[in-house]
Parts: sequence; C-alpha cells; structure tokens
Amino acid sequence: MQKIIINADDFGMSKGINYGVMEAYLNGVVSSTLLMPNLEAAEHAVKLAKVACPDLFIGQHTNFLLGKPCSDPAKIPSMVDKNGDFHRSVYYRSGKGHFVYDEVRLETIAQMERFKELLGHFPEHIDCHAVGDEIVDQAFYDIALEYGIHTTLKYSGDKVWPSLPGYVEMGLLLEVNGLPFIENGTLVENFLRDDFGLLRQDSEKVIEMHFDAGFLDQFVLDNSSMTTPRCRELATLCDPRVRDWFDANGLERVHFGDLKLGDFGG
Repeated sequence: MQKIIINADDFGMSKGINYGVMEAYLNGVVSSTLLMPNLEAAEHAVKLAKVACPDLFIGQHTNFLLGKPCSDPAKIPSMVDKNGDFHRSVYYRSGKGHFVYDEVRLETIAQMERFKELLGHFPEHIDCHAVGDEIVDQAFYDIALEYGIHTTLKYSGDKVWPSLPGYVEMGLLLEVNGLPFIENGTLVENFLRDDFGLLRQDSEKVIEMHFDAGFLDQFVLDNSSMTTPRCRELATLCDPRVRDWFDANGLERVHFGDLKLGDFGG
C-alpha cells in the first residue's frame, strides 16, 4: 500500500493558522503538522493541540524569515536586521542574503530547544520554512544525524543526500503551492484527476506533500504572501471527496514519526 504524508505547514504562525490546522486534521486528510517554534502563536498552537487532538504528530518547521530568533541575535548577524528580527524572504530571493552554516546550525538547535520547552521533547522531524540553500540542507542533515531525527532537505537541487540511518527511503516530495499548475490553492479536482501523480509512484517509498492550510487573521494578512489560497487549501483537504479518493485508491496516510524502519517492517 502506498504511504503518504499530508503535512500542514506553518503551525504556530498565527491563531487563525492554528485553528485551520486543527480543522484539517480532525475533519480532513492532514496527517501531521510542523511548528514554527520562535513565533508567539506557537504556545497557542501547542495548547490547542493538546486539548483538541493530542495524537497529532508535530514536528519542527524551522523558521528563519519571520519574527525574532530563539538564539542571541548577536551570534547570528547575517540572519537578522538592525532590530534583531529575521530578514524576510525577499532579502534572500533578491540575492542580498546568504546563509552561514554555523549560524543556521545555532539557530536551528535553539528552535529545537524552544520546541522542547513547549512540547517536552525534541522534535522527531525538522525542515526549513520557505527559503534555504545547500548550506541549510547540510546543517539540517548534520543535525539530523547528531540527534537521531528525521529531516527533509529541499534546497539542494538535484543533489542526492545519503539516506538517514534507521529511516525508510522517501520518494516524491511536493511543496504543493510551488507547483506551476497550482495558482490559488489546491482544488479537489487536483486530487480526483491525480494531477500530483500520486498513483504512479513507487509504493516502497513514502510520498511527502506540504500544504498551507489555515484560516486568515490579521497576522497572516500582514506577514504572509500566502493568504486566500490557505482557505482554498483548507476547504479542499476537508472535502469528503478527497478522503474518499484516498481510501478508494489505497493511499495510507502516515506521519513523520512513522518513518523509522521498524515501523515499516524494514
């Protein structure tokens, strides 16, 4: 049976996003979420999840683009502005900013420590929010090996990284809102037509899909370029036709905590 992770990103960005992730998990097909530990709404996210769905898998969506860092800003000077806030994505996409390995490592581990403060344990999975490069991937790979956790490496182009010891091999990775045919959030029809090619994948490998589902609030409107598509995405992921399509085609939804070889009979 083909296994697939349906992940809702940006947990902890805002209360609206937090409520949307809960909706997508409780009434939709989402199987996991990733927390942005440095943001103020992260604490709200964790408290909400503990009450509404304590079995929800929560990993870390390491954030270098919004708010203040968890480490001392003076120790990561390339990542912050004069106010000690993270540079926004346009800073990197314009070519002005470049990631520094030691700073990426320091801040990632600081966010892992904050994650532990909130949830009582280190994350079992980490990835990076929105912008990165091969330096970021190298830092994440090294941290994953050091802490014995899983990571998703998104920013190295065609480079093939060695497999993480003790984890199953991953297959198709889709950052859905970066796909050329997704213009205003994922539609139900994108699943029903199998636009993502989910039914044509190697069933021995796990598919990983990332969505940006959530309700809008003022924080999102003020701080994110992804606004109304989040609402479309949420509606799609909660549509019964999508769940029925998954079931009819034998797609088993799993989460990052299921990826250890023993859990897959490897």
